[in-house]
Amino acid sequence: MIFDSPNDAMPWVGLYIAVASVICILAMAADVVQAFRQWKLWFPNRFFTLNAATITLVAIAMKPVVDLPNEVPDYKANNFKVVSMSFLITMLGNLLPSLGLLDGRELLMNMLALGILIITIFVNFVIQFDISYLVSTFLLIFITLWPFSVALTVSATRKKLEHRYKESQSLVSCHQEKMFSYKEHKRLVKKYWMMTETHNPQFVIACSPISSAFGVICSFFGLRGVFQMYVLCAGDITFTDSTVISDYKWSSDIIMWVQTVGIVLGGIAPTFRCFTSIGHYNLSKKWSKNQINVFRVETHWIETLQQWKRSHAHPHIPGHHCIIVFHYIRNTILNIWITIHIAVLITCKIICLIPRTFLIMLSCCWHFFKSFLKRFKNVANASSNNMSLGIEEYARYVVQIEEDAKLSNRILRNTLHSITKLLDKSEKKEPLSLVKLLEKSTGFNGVVKFDNDHVPPLYPEETNNCWSLVVVTLTSIAIALPNIANGHFKRLLVSVREGLQIIRHVEECVNVDEDLEKAGKAAKHAWVEVQMYRSWLQIELQKLAQKGKSSKEILNWLGDEAAKNVIQFKSSKRPSIDHSPYKFILASSMYRISRSILLECNEQENLSSDEELFDWISTMIADILSACFSNLPHVINMKCHHRAIEKREDNIRKAAQLLGKSKKILKILKVRQLPNIDLDSMAYVDKWHELTVSQLPNADLPNGVNTSASTTMIERDSSSSVESFTISFM
Repeated sequence: MIFDSPNDAMPWVGLYIAVASVICILAMAADVVQAFRQWKLWFPNRFFTLNAATITLVAIAMKPVVDLPNEVPDYKANNFKVVSMSFLITMLGNLLPSLGLLDGRELLMNMLALGILIITIFVNFVIQFDISYLVSTFLLIFITLWPFSVALTVSATRKKLEHRYKESQSLVSCHQEKMFSYKEHKRLVKKYWMMTETHNPQFVIACSPISSAFGVICSFFGLRGVFQMYVLCAGDITFTDSTVISDYKWSSDIIMWVQTVGIVLGGIAPTFRCFTSIGHYNLSKKWSKNQINVFRVETHWIETLQQWKRSHAHPHIPGHHCIIVFHYIRNTILNIWITIHIAVLITCKIICLIPRTFLIMLSCCWHFFKSFLKRFKNVANASSNNMSLGIEEYARYVVQIEEDAKLSNRILRNTLHSITKLLDKSEKKEPLSLVKLLEKSTGFNGVVKFDNDHVPPLYPEETNNCWSLVVVTLTSIAIALPNIANGHFKRLLVSVREGLQIIRHVEECVNVDEDLEKAGKAAKHAWVEVQMYRSWLQIELQKLAQKGKSSKEILNWLGDEAAKNVIQFKSSKRPSIDHSPYKFILASSMYRISRSILLECNEQENLSSDEELFDWISTMIADILSACFSNLPHVINMKCHHRAIEKREDNIRKAAQLLGKSKKILKILKVRQLPNIDLDSMAYVDKWHELTVSQLPNADLPNGVNTSASTTMIERDSSSSVESFTISFM
């Protein structure tokens, strides 16, 4: 496409602006849809958040406001600018709660970038705009200051919420039962979910007066947009005269239509935040009075500015008089900021005073109406009573920034319902094939026998093993065995795939060592090859069986090939891509495990047939998976204790999904004696392998199962005098 002049390309630039606006609209709509699905009517931000990508999209969408027209703008041109500015304010109202996800340098840099963008937009907006619209211009500028006012409160809000969260966390630790049952961990996950959901900084900002004021403004913009679209559709006219806004020509109509639709759709979340914020709290006389008192300024709103004001002068400022001047100028600037900050807060409270007063009165009427109906009800609803008891159990773990503002039972009920629904949904996704494989396990002998100490090392330094590496290597060997039905291979692969999904949760929490991380990555590389192509390091495993080789010959050949790879890697000074450290780790594991199985075959007569060897390897895999899964209670606890505020919800969600999937696994392990191994060592397969067979519980029994059930805590001290102990999974 060739253009005679730059102006000929402007309609396509306008189309680019419309596409950027559509992306912003889709992100806002995605947040609305997800909030309705989770029934979070305070509409947390997940897709449309304040970050570099969002600021870039907003800058592109606001390009018509920044562009200086060639002609003096008339009413229609000004209307074009007003729609774009309304769209900007709607986007700011949508992403307002996402400021709670930012802190420190990240918040500063994003707000600085947003501030530069808004200053640029308004400088051009004022230059272009008609003087008769001076009041509306000032109001638009004032509204865009509101996100910066919220940003000043984020740090203090997060600190206060974190302090309250730690208090509730200590309460959970004090009342935590000393047992590892499914029911106890289900309660634990619910407690942490209640704490995480209620201490979310996004929730505090979404219920703030500034967010409610944005809701009032956006609802007005939305009604105006709906009316304007109705008039335009009925009158069959265009938004703008393309001869006036000459640069964008036909694309100006597309921009206007897209951004007007964005104003209407984008106004849903801020409007709902405004009109549902009252219902998030229990009605009380003191709380209602605080909501109506527009001149009440909460401490966390000005705490950050007050701290800046109380801070000492920079030590590098020379001279006593310079320090005095610096303090005077700084305090003057901060006083102006505090005044503007309080003015913004009071203005927002005044804007949302009418809807809040109306909603408080409506809530009071509804409360009295329900109390009136209860007098005529003689039979109590058992299900509602059970729900009330459940709410009372977890209400003590609610984290809130103000003690007077008690969250309503509806919010608590929805919070409990969401995590219960997630747990129930996860239980339905139970790994059936994995459960069948684990039923083959009767002890932990496989953790000791997978690597025989009599296998001579190729080099003095040995690679560290991780759970996934050992399981993937054993699975590769099992697939290479001859005279095994294809259905057995498929079932084993499905079982191992389901097991590796859980193993990765364990390794994510415990693989702090760099060597273990490399081993885990090597196992991921190998598993893709094993699962998809049934090959190991580009060796087609099942072709070995088709060549008529026996199991011992295949094991010997795999060990030889692995040894060649290890020697080749160590001898090369500059390893190529084909001889990467991952290949060395995989080859080292294959060498030791294949040689260990070969020694076991020579020693045991009951492994003479291929089917018996396949079953023995499958049982060994089941033993190793069982040992790994004994870490599940500890892993679930660790996932519930994430330090970062913005990652806690996702981590607890993962913990709930892991717990739901592991329900039957924990039932299988409900009476499983563990060896005398401390909690930290229990997370590593090499620590398990250091045990001897005699140290394993019930090693002398053929089935390795203890029929007696008991419930104790895992000992953290490895020097405990107790030989073995029982962990109960119920």
